[in-house]
Amino acid sequence: MNKPELNLWWEPRDPSQADDARKLSDFVTGLPDFDPIYQSWLESPTIRKETVRVPLNEAKAKQLLVDNIAHYDSPNRPWPEQGSHIWGGHAGPPPYDFRESSYADTDCHVGAFGRSASINPNYIFMRLSNLRPTTGRPWRASELRPLMKFAREIWNPAEMCAMFPFYIRDLPSIPNPLWAAHQRPLGPWIGWITYLPPNLAARAKYPADVEVEALADGAALVTLCEEPFGKTNAEGLARLHALEAALRPIQT
Repeated sequence: MNKPELNLWWEPRDPSQADDARKLSDFVTGLPDFDPIYQSWLESPTIRKETVRVPLNEAKAKQLLVDNIAHYDSPNRPWPEQGSHIWGGHAGPPPYDFRESSYADTDCHVGAFGRSASINPNYIFMRLSNLRPTTGRPWRASELRPLMKFAREIWNPAEMCAMFPFYIRDLPSIPNPLWAAHQRPLGPWIGWITYLPPNLAARAKYPADVEVEALADGAALVTLCEEPFGKTNAEGLARLHALEAALRPIQT
């Protein structure tokens, strides 16, 4: 299925200033406002064990970050610079909705700091449901942009992009100086809905047929089209490639 993905990344941040427990609490507690599927974070359909409580207060969020902090392989001891890893599948309230079309999950890597975090940055990867349970049809861009603005307000990511998995391997890329045998995707990533921070939005040129929503601080959300599209959709792909070409001068 062509599940849309919402990805956020941000730079290493001083733990004393990051306020990650409050942010995680606000994020988990606020997600059900966008769809009731987010009323649960579960380990699996068979175990049904909660990985995150919804709603999540700040004290529980702080403990969750402590309990899920990264560890060295040997010796087995905490590695706080790598942050905490928190994950869960979403199936709504009990008795839960485990239909493949409704399934979603969220993977959070939060609290990384120091030199190692430059290689393994903070991120939130959200696989949205193929069909939005609230409406019974695929997510539309006008429904997803409010979720992106909500996530941005909480996490203040350096990059954010809503995209489809079928073209993630085809992102424009350049040789990776840290790994000679591999390519590094150019940033910011460009997709169905592309976030441009204020410094890049001020320099960006856009094709005539994309929708650009200017945010209060000068950032922008650039949308290719309202409805999702697949890998055989010539019009959608043409829009994507036109936007990639237009934004190439501001990518690094």
